[in-house]
Amino acid sequence: MSHLMEQIKHTVDATIPEKEELTHGIHPKLDYAMLILRNLFVAGAAVLFLLSFFIHGAYDALKAAGYFCGAAAYVFELLALTDCFTKKVPHTEMFMVYCFGPLYFLLGFHYIF
Repeated sequence: MSHLMEQIKHTVDATIPEKEELTHGIHPKLDYAMLILRNLFVAGAAVLFLLSFFIHGAYDALKAAGYFCGAAAYVFELLALTDCFTKKVPHTEMFMVYCFGPLYFLLGFHYIF
């Protein structure tokens, strides 16, 4: 079991960016916090989607929560890419964020109603 914990620790360490990598932005500490929050929301969405396969009584609620976590991750991605809306990023780079962020909100509402 200790080998599994080592693998999990290594995977988590690999997903968290180094603070030195984010010194190019206007708000380096805020960028770091937003990336951590984005990764937490992505992990939360993945866990909720996996749980929805096994807990059939709460399927719709888990899917809705998973989609809302995914949408929140895209909001933090948008903030990180645009440096809190202070930097203009080409639409070709932002296409996925602009499409999937709102789509995840809509899918979350679909599972609620």
